[in-house]
Amino acid sequence: MGAAFYSAKPFWKIGGEQISVFSVLDMKWVLIVLCCGLSLARLKGQEAADVAGAETLPKANANAVQSALKQWVLTKQLISQEQADWAVKKESLADLNVVRKRETQQLAEFKKAATSRIAEIDEKRKKFSQEETSLKSWRRELKKQILVFEGELKNLLPLFPTPLKAKVQEAIDRLQGGDSDRPLQERTRDVLLVMQAYLNFQSVITLDADLRTMEGQQREVDVLYMGMTQAWYVDQTGKYSGVGTPSAKGWVWKEVPELAVAIRQAIEVQSRQATPTFVRLPFMNSAGGGLGQP
Repeated sequence: MGAAFYSAKPFWKIGGEQISVFSVLDMKWVLIVLCCGLSLARLKGQEAADVAGAETLPKANANAVQSALKQWVLTKQLISQEQADWAVKKESLADLNVVRKRETQQLAEFKKAATSRIAEIDEKRKKFSQEETSLKSWRRELKKQILVFEGELKNLLPLFPTPLKAKVQEAIDRLQGGDSDRPLQERTRDVLLVMQAYLNFQSVITLDADLRTMEGQQREVDVLYMGMTQAWYVDQTGKYSGVGTPSAKGWVWKEVPELAVAIRQAIEVQSRQATPTFVRLPFMNSAGGGLGQP
């Protein structure tokens, strides 16, 4: 059976018969409506079956679904709480990390400064060790020199006149004591003290008062020392006068009555009781024991 479609005419020719186009279209829509109806009926039947099946589900399965749902909700809440806690801890750890980095930097700076300080101290220690060795050597040498000076001063002590001894009597007593175990500092101090007093006395004219035994009587005399070289004395009356010189056994005094006036005049000038003027005084001749020219 063949069919032909002529678009120019409002009918189809099927098997030798002409059928109107509109009739064919009506049949098509009828078929479509029938198919839709059948589909709807089938869907409604399926829904009814599903509803019936659902009503037959055991009640225990529904409780299980509900419990699982609750567990799921709790799990989500725990996850959210853990995420929130981790965010807080993460921030705290970040702050702690900053503090630790700062502390690490400070420790590094401290280590660097300490290393530099240790090197500086070590250098100073080496320097002090060298100085200590040098000072010990210098101390040994000083001890030898002080020992020599003490011996020389002991030999000079008999030459010291009374006013000079009075200035350094304590140092002289320690020096004559011969205690070699005394601290080196004290021994050095005593040697310097005696030597300085000796030099000062040697460079000036010294006026002193003394007691002398003359004709069996103690008389007060004024003594004028010209350093450690020579001395002259005269009593208050002007009757007794003389000269003195140092010796290995002490000072030796010789009476020279004719020098009384000149000695008294020199003493008055020295004590500023008279106008300054030139005074002639003789010197003792150490070789022959006589008087030399002024």
